[in-house]
Amino acid sequence: MRRGALALVGVALLLGVLALAHMAWIESAGEVAVVRTVGDDGSELVRRLWIVDDAQGVAWLHGADSQWMRNLRARPEVVVERGGVARHYRAVPVPGPHPAIHELLRAKYGLADAWVRTIGRDDERAMPVRLDPVEAPAAAD
Repeated sequence: MRRGALALVGVALLLGVLALAHMAWIESAGEVAVVRTVGDDGSELVRRLWIVDDAQGVAWLHGADSQWMRNLRARPEVVVERGGVARHYRAVPVPGPHPAIHELLRAKYGLADAWVRTIGRDDERAMPVRLDPVEAPAAAD
C-alpha cells in the first residue's frame, strides 16, 4: 500500500517537472506575444502565445478550442504586446487547412513547434488567427 502511494507521488512529481520543462521550452523557443482578450463578464484574459508574420507583414496567432479563442470569436478586438509595444487588432479566425502558417511556426520555433504539434491538438478545431491592425479606442474621461 505504502509502495503504491509512493509510486503515485513519484509519477505526479515527474509529470509536474515535465510540465514545467514543457512551459520553459515553449517560452525560450522564440518570440512570445502577450495577447489580451475580453471574457463574457468583461474580465481581461491574458495569454502568452507564439506569433508569426507572413511575407506581407501580417501577424498571425494559432490556436485550438481554448478560452482565449472563444473570447476573440465573441469579441474580436484584442491587444497584442510584442517587444514591449502594445497594439490593438481585430482578430480574424481563418478556418481550413493552413500549411503556410504551420511552415512559419516551424521555421521560427523549430523543434519546440514540432513538440507542441505532437502533444497538442491540431485538428479542425485548431486554426490560425489573422491580426488586422485597428486604431486604439479613445480613452474614457
